[in-house]
Amino acid sequence: MAQIELDSGYYLQHFNELLQFVTKHYQPVLTPDSCAYIDDFAVLTERAQQLLVRMLNRKGLVFSDAELHYAEIGEVAPVLAELTAQGFVSALISSDLSDFWLRLTKDRLWQLLQLAQLNCPRQWAELTATVPVKKSQTKPLLLGAALKLPVNWLALIEQLPERYVALRRQDALNYLYFLYFGRIEANLSLFTLRDLGIRQSGQFKQQFQPRFTEASQALLAYQLAKAKPAIIELAKHLKKQPDSAQPLLSQWLSDVSQWPVAADNGGGEDQALQLKRSERCYQLGKLAEQYKLNELAINFYQLSNGFPASERLARLYWGQNDTERCQTYLQQLLADPSCDEEWLFAEDFYRRKFNPSGGIQRSQLTQLLHDAPIVGVDELYLGQAEQGLMAHYQAQGYKVFHSENNLWLSLFGLWFWHELFEHEQSALHNPFERRPRNLAGGGFYQQFAKEIEQKLQQLTAPNATSQLLAAISAHYGKANSVFYWHSDLAEQLLPLIQFAPRIPSEQQGEDGQSSLAPLLRAMAQDLKRHASGYPDLLLIKDGAVEFIEVKAPGDNIQRHQLARLLALNNAGFSARIEKLQWIVDPNRIYVVLDVETTGGKAGLDRVIEIGALKVQAGEVLDSFSTLINPQRYIPSFITRLTGINSAMVANAPTFAEIAGKLSAFLQGAVFVAHNAKFDYGFIRSEFTRLDMPFAMPQLCTVVNMRRYYPGLQSYSLGKLCEEFDISLTNHHRALDDATATVELLKLINARRTVAQ
Repeated sequence: MAQIELDSGYYLQHFNELLQFVTKHYQPVLTPDSCAYIDDFAVLTERAQQLLVRMLNRKGLVFSDAELHYAEIGEVAPVLAELTAQGFVSALISSDLSDFWLRLTKDRLWQLLQLAQLNCPRQWAELTATVPVKKSQTKPLLLGAALKLPVNWLALIEQLPERYVALRRQDALNYLYFLYFGRIEANLSLFTLRDLGIRQSGQFKQQFQPRFTEASQALLAYQLAKAKPAIIELAKHLKKQPDSAQPLLSQWLSDVSQWPVAADNGGGEDQALQLKRSERCYQLGKLAEQYKLNELAINFYQLSNGFPASERLARLYWGQNDTERCQTYLQQLLADPSCDEEWLFAEDFYRRKFNPSGGIQRSQLTQLLHDAPIVGVDELYLGQAEQGLMAHYQAQGYKVFHSENNLWLSLFGLWFWHELFEHEQSALHNPFERRPRNLAGGGFYQQFAKEIEQKLQQLTAPNATSQLLAAISAHYGKANSVFYWHSDLAEQLLPLIQFAPRIPSEQQGEDGQSSLAPLLRAMAQDLKRHASGYPDLLLIKDGAVEFIEVKAPGDNIQRHQLARLLALNNAGFSARIEKLQWIVDPNRIYVVLDVETTGGKAGLDRVIEIGALKVQAGEVLDSFSTLINPQRYIPSFITRLTGINSAMVANAPTFAEIAGKLSAFLQGAVFVAHNAKFDYGFIRSEFTRLDMPFAMPQLCTVVNMRRYYPGLQSYSLGKLCEEFDISLTNHHRALDDATATVELLKLINARRTVAQ
């Protein structure tokens, strides 16, 4: 693919494209400052516009004229003068110094220190009497010394050979960027990626509605967007200066209390803004709790709306021994919860703390996990619990998929694709957006309630699977930020539509509505709260679908996972937790394998010998052994180690010639080796060269000997054979090493079976 060459003025074209878009769509919400920015930019000469946009697209706010040389702009001085006259840049002021120090090179910093020595000899002498200052020191050390000097740095900076300027009017610019992108954006790199063919844009629709129609909405949204990075910086600052937590957080509380609470205009945007407002208050409350400022935390949480702030509030009331207030608050949450997770928390906390039924009470989370059935899964899947349970059910004839959240997100995205991405009123507000902006806070459902309810009824139509398949075919591969595509998506979604249970309903007739309907409706009403926590596995068999949340020993269930399980069951699906118990299958078939190679790197070196033994219940059933022609020279150090030289493999088969036979030998077994990562890696690389798939469960005898026989001085094959009196007469020949490794496997399985 030929590299795309951009026009020399591409960056100015991008900036003008953004300004034209904002002017067209957001005229009613532009502030006087942002209008003035657009007007003043328009009267700049082209060279001044080019230089300004060049600076805007670079990091930082401070620049020297020496770094602003561009062929299409020419001499910088008169252009900077024009920008200064229009107020887009100016000379440095004290607040610019932090950015100035970051951009300064070490050589220029040293030059500035020399100027300080000449111009402020007394201060220099006082500093260097206690702090040595040498040119050979690192920039951080030199900068630390500079910051200790009580001198007028702005005056000294003017004596440098370069002229330094700082960008101005940034808040007006950031507001324009925010209107376009819906977030604080640093530059226009998305436009460049689009022109280079790297980033798709405009793939859904070409006509866009403004994200804000009222100035109060836009300004509140901008304020909330600025608060997000500001709170992150506040957290960093408090780590360094924890004593400042009380005054700074108190000031934040005062500021937040002044943020307006917008009234809903029916479009859902104001609800989304209130959700963001709640999130900021929750973040500040967590910070206050971190620094033991619980009263401040309570005030922040009270300004927040709903879960999880409600949980923190109840816990703080309880922690303050204000049991009456806590109980009353929990009762309010139970009577009118904002979401399933909030109700589950309130129900569990109320039952455990106020214990109305007597006796020791388990939370629903603990009870659900306690009551879950236990399924034995081979210990070989330790660390791969989901794969282990998938294998367990596949052996019983189920089709099993690791579905988790993407199954539901993709069903939601495909079923409502038109309303999400293509409808003229969809909440995509520029060509780069891939996720509608109204999916949190209820705006999507409010906007398309009629269409959504009609489509939910269509889930039971005879052609429902055809509709879904058509959507997959029409849109497959289109980049979006709701779900991701994968090759077996249709294989999961079509049975889900086809086999979903029906909910009896008089209004829906005898068949009722699909059990998918309440779940998709909840996602449409607030996707953020219903986008995660779905069970790990989807099982399909005999015209039925089931869902399983997999919990390995020691795992806990999260509240949002419980909420999804309850919602699935309430809708009519079979959804459950299954706890795994690690077991050893006595009839498991193993292939104990060893390779000799031309070197130690699987991607580069080649196999020269394979020795493998098929083992079941401690008995060797079959063997496979061959030299391999690596089609390259065998290094002398390998010959000294193994005894195998190039002459010995000259007439041996290549790996390609034995690959089919080896693959059949390995089929259905567990791959065992001493340092399995090494041997498995080489065998996998050889199969990969032939474009043959290779994946097997593994057991490493080094790892397991360490686990079941701890405390030995060495776990090398030779030393273990000495320790356990295992015959190893021809070390570093593949079949002999594999034969010795079989004995280690027997020792391991003896201990594993006892542990079970």
